[in-house]
This record gives sequence, C-alpha cells and structure tokens, in this order.
Amino acid sequence: MGDGGLVTGPSGVYATELGLPLIHAGKVRELYALGADRLLMVATDRISAFDFVLEPTIPDKGALLTQLSQWWFDQLEGLVENHVLSTEVPDAVHGRAVICERLTMIPVECVARGYLTGSGWSEYQRTRTVCGVELPEGLSDGSRLSEPIFTPATKAALGEHDENVDFSTVVETVGEDVAVRIRELTLAIYQAAEQTALERGIILADTKFEFGQRADGTIVLADEVLTPDSSRFWDAATWQTGRLDSFDKQFVRNWLLHESGWDRADGTAPPALPAEIVAATRAKYVEAYAKLTGRPFPALCPFPLHPSQAGPMSPTGKITGMARVVVDVMPKPEILDPQGKAVTGAMARMGLAGVSVRQGKRFELEVEGDLTDERIAEVHRVAETLLANTVIETFAVRLPDSASAAEATA
Repeated sequence: MGDGGLVTGPSGVYATELGLPLIHAGKVRELYALGADRLLMVATDRISAFDFVLEPTIPDKGALLTQLSQWWFDQLEGLVENHVLSTEVPDAVHGRAVICERLTMIPVECVARGYLTGSGWSEYQRTRTVCGVELPEGLSDGSRLSEPIFTPATKAALGEHDENVDFSTVVETVGEDVAVRIRELTLAIYQAAEQTALERGIILADTKFEFGQRADGTIVLADEVLTPDSSRFWDAATWQTGRLDSFDKQFVRNWLLHESGWDRADGTAPPALPAEIVAATRAKYVEAYAKLTGRPFPALCPFPLHPSQAGPMSPTGKITGMARVVVDVMPKPEILDPQGKAVTGAMARMGLAGVSVRQGKRFELEVEGDLTDERIAEVHRVAETLLANTVIETFAVRLPDSASAAEATA
C-alpha cells in the first residue's frame, strides 16, 4: 500500500492505542507508518455501502477480512506476489492487521466478473455491454458469462463514486504495459479463486483487486482480497435453482434499498442498521469464512447484541461489563447429538463466540449491560436470528438461575 502523506476520511480508531503516525483513514481500513518502507494496515469493523460508512459497526468484521485475505494470499502463492510482510502486529490490533510494503498504488479498481449482476447487470440492460465489453442477448441477473471479463473502474476520492470505465481509459490512465498486465493478473486470479470457491460450494460472481508497484516496477497484489466486502459470494446450490443467496455485503445493500425506508436519491445518510441486520450480516460473513477455509472463524471478542452500545474495550480487545444469559437448544428429534457436536458446529459456523454446549442442550451468551426485561426480549430476538439452522428445532432464553423460559420455534 502506498501513502499520500495526509490523513483523509474518518479519524483513526486505533491511533491512540498504537501511537503510530496515521497516514490514511479510509472507510474501512487505516494505514500507519512503520519507518520509511513499511506500513501497518488495520481493518476496522466499519462497513460501507453506497459510499456511506454505516452505523453501527459489524463486530469482528475487520479481523475476518484480514484473516480471510491472508488465507487467499496463501492459496494464490506462485500466481501473484502480495504486499504482506508479516502478521506479527501490536496487541491492540491483533488479528485485524498486517505489516505490508509501501507501494505506489495503481489508481484503478480491477474488477473481474464471471457472472452478470449488480452495476454490470444494470449496464447490460441498457446497452448489452459492460465497460465496453459486448455481451450476447438473452442474459439475466445472475447469468454465468461464457468467460470472465475485466470491467475496471476509476478510483474515486473518499465520498465520491467509483466510475466504471472501458479498457482504453485504463490505458490512458496507467499506460498500455501496466494496463495489459493488471488485466491479465485480474482474470488469472479470478479464475483460480473461482475454482477454489466452487469446490467449497460458493460461487464467486465477481470481485475487485487493487495492485501496487515496487520501485523496480514489479506489480504486487495489495489491500484486501476475495472477501465478502470486495466480492459477491453466492450459494452454489441455490444458484442452480435461480436464487442468488449471498454471503457478502449485498445483504446490507438489499436492506437499505428495499426495507429501510431510505431514499438513496435524496442525498441523506442511511439509517442505522438494526441489531438483527448486524447479527445476520456478521453471520453471513462468518459462514463465508467457514465455507471457504474449512474452519470456524476465531472471533476476537464475544458478540454484543448492540455493537454501537458495546462496553469499554480491554487491552485484549474483549468487551468488559458483561452479564450471562443461557440459551437452551433443542436439536430436531432426528439429530443424534449426545455430546452437542452438531449444535457446537452450527454455532461456530454462524460466528457465535463464547459458546459452551452441554449435551447439545445449552450455550451461554455474554451480553453487555443490565439484564432488563427489554434486554432479555432482545436476546430472544437475536437468538431467533442466529439459531435459524437445520439441526435446531427450538430454543429457549433464560437467566442462569431461572427455572422458566419463553420457548420459540427456530
């Protein structure tokens, strides 16, 4: 990653804890100087959509993006060099940061599309092209293209819109040699990643990459890569039936456009994300991580019900001032789960941290704040969202010493 020498965008979330020069604070990531040739890149838990940073944050999102990117960098080894030098970072940003090279960033969003959707689908409906690439008649939203296409965009200043452009514009911007090379790399990386994802039941519909150059001209893959923030991930099984079930930020976009009451055209900021949307978004990101990597996401801290009202952070990143609520879980009758392994696995796939399952019948959830009747009702609503799983029949929320509980069908 390169630097512009000035701090732009939101103030640094970790600036005080790190005590390092803040070079840049973007919508999601922050860059701190580590001498003349290295940077500390930190991923916050912020989420953005339609060029707005949304409230509240998505717990652990920055750690998930960082660790999933690192997994992908490992998968792509030998295909392209990347900017990561070390994952040994200060404790304050453990799990959500990497030490990386300072690069001269190439000012192009390098987008690869293997499927037609999003802004590409909108453009296709008008012109039967996407970024100057002609496509055949008869395609629909979600159609697989006969071969992946390179559909670049110019990188806009913070708060402005990236603009889809054709390849000739990229040539004018960075020169023909660099333009050809980043197109080749973008399509090669996409094709390798698409196959890897498909083997794990996920369709990689499209994705964007950022590249930088070393002093010797070597082009290096930088920033995050192949995450739910930078890619569209669909469930391969339901895509076959015509449904585009996503494991990515499209879930938030859909809520903003269709359920929130927000008018994108009036220029006002979007409304705050409800607790259930925060929970479901986090669960989708965590499920993508688990499906791709084959392992549960190692959450940094217990998941608060209201991230915007989370308690003070301890030096280890855990939320302080927590209380305990017990959720009794009843698997479906046909699920033989005497040791709770199916329920434990289900909870891990949905990203629920601080889980303790006993004979498949319970787990304990840490909750910030006093346990009022309203908070217990809130726990119940969030549990209903998190426990929507095929192995679970019902669940009941109760205080640790309470003998009664309100039961609900999951």
